[in-house]
Amino acid sequence: MLLVEEGWHSTLPLARALEDADHAVTVLTANGTTASCSRKTVRWTSGPTLASAGFAAHLDRMVTAARFDHVLPLTEDAMRRLWAMPVTWRDRIFPQTAPWQRSLVADKHALVEHMRSRGIAIPRHRRVDDTFDLDAAAHDLGLPLVVKSSTGCGGRLVRIVDTRHALAATLESARRLGGDWIVQEYVPSTTYLVGGVFHAGEPVRIYAAEKLAQDPARVGGAVRLRSTHDPALVELGVRVVRELRWTGFASVDFVRSRAGSFLLLEVNPRLWGSHAGALAAGVDLMTPFAQLLAGETPPVDLAFTDNVESWIFPQYLAHRSVRTAVRGLRDLVGEQGRDWRDPRFALYTLRRARRMRRLAQRL
Repeated sequence: MLLVEEGWHSTLPLARALEDADHAVTVLTANGTTASCSRKTVRWTSGPTLASAGFAAHLDRMVTAARFDHVLPLTEDAMRRLWAMPVTWRDRIFPQTAPWQRSLVADKHALVEHMRSRGIAIPRHRRVDDTFDLDAAAHDLGLPLVVKSSTGCGGRLVRIVDTRHALAATLESARRLGGDWIVQEYVPSTTYLVGGVFHAGEPVRIYAAEKLAQDPARVGGAVRLRSTHDPALVELGVRVVRELRWTGFASVDFVRSRAGSFLLLEVNPRLWGSHAGALAAGVDLMTPFAQLLAGETPPVDLAFTDNVESWIFPQYLAHRSVRTAVRGLRDLVGEQGRDWRDPRFALYTLRRARRMRRLAQRL
């Protein structure tokens, strides 16, 4: 197995789980360095960035030399890059996808708009194109507003603005960054998540939670969650992934309207950063995923424990306090800290994360 990513912490437990399932695992971190590390049987290596001219040749050499059975892009950026490569081993990219799926996953806005066409409610928004009128958007959608890119993850290319001046300045920054953007109405709600493992869109494992804290606040990944059995939320999350007919990990984010219904924010067809919350609620995501990779059909088990609060290590340590430090020490010796108890590997992982933060575009 070759995992292609950019330095995310969520890769650590996935690599370990695949190793435990007797897969030979190599992780390629596309961060522009040559650092490497081995932990047990997993080989961790770095290479050219996804956007660099040398990435395709580097990856092709790795796959050709090692003859990997599966190549797993773990972020949307990695998926887009691999899908565009004219390689002979395209049939080894997991999951296998159709052109219409690739087209939607490549553009978060197109994916959400597709779901709207399928009858799933979304917040109102305007595309920032040649016809975009800032004052009309502010008037029609109201302030505050959310400015979002069609790419990016972890809230890096999302900003909430409260004034017309801030909206204009943020859109100017967006134009400098390039790409496709929307201005979206702000819904004053916590964010909800439905995630799991899916086979051709059908759930094999499922988990739903309310995000109690995010980093960055209101737009970033969850650092604290509480599981919820809200049937409307779970049903809607499953419906979204079923429409995409996705195989593998996926998560879906929602907000709740003033009327109480859920509105779709985005779809993430990958392992999400706060997946440890699912494990805390009794959901084993890794075993069925490894079975899918092996060509098996995992048994369906959609149970999870309601009202389980979980903190995501080490992300919550960004909120420095005595309480988080004590919690961090406790989690370091627990399940979430397994991959961090090896000082050499922890140092390598922190360097990966620091490099990722340096390379990431931010709005």
